[in-house]
Amino acid sequence: MRITGREVAYEGKYIRILEKYYETDSGKTGAWETVERTNVYHRGAVVIVAVTKNGEVILEKNWRVPVESFVIQFPAGLTDREGESEEEAARRELLEETGYRATELIPIMPAPLCPALTTTEANHFLAPEVEYVGQERRDSSEEIEVLKVPGKDLSEYLMNLPGDTKLDLRVPGILWILENKKLLG
Repeated sequence: MRITGREVAYEGKYIRILEKYYETDSGKTGAWETVERTNVYHRGAVVIVAVTKNGEVILEKNWRVPVESFVIQFPAGLTDREGESEEEAARRELLEETGYRATELIPIMPAPLCPALTTTEANHFLAPEVEYVGQERRDSSEEIEVLKVPGKDLSEYLMNLPGDTKLDLRVPGILWILENKKLLG
């Protein structure tokens, strides 16, 4: 498959909607609507798997307007500051959203966030032994509850969420990768 053209259908303050034209290996042609962020650098986002010295995993119960629900997810954010590295963005986002400071960041892997819709990828980091310093500075649009879940109780917690809460499937997926890389017990 190859992309044969692209056309901007809409451009807003933070996103651009494109119509991408393609041709398959068999010669079939078509168009695909896709979304690009216009306010990001690098891959576009960072995700932080933060673990306290006591083995608690830091999660967020975050209200997400597109799905009109709370979502259990890892702390995350955009790489939207020019000149800021992904590691710097990860440290900043973790501190702003949760009040936890990461002294060490271990790259896990980059991955697309929603490959059927957007070009945005996130670089995932493990932040072992984070320390609470209490300097949250959330955006006015963020409604976040910080959760500390003991590692031994994590599976049970994720399998029994309240009915008004959705699970970002990157959470169990990234945890599985960390366990298989022997980075998380």
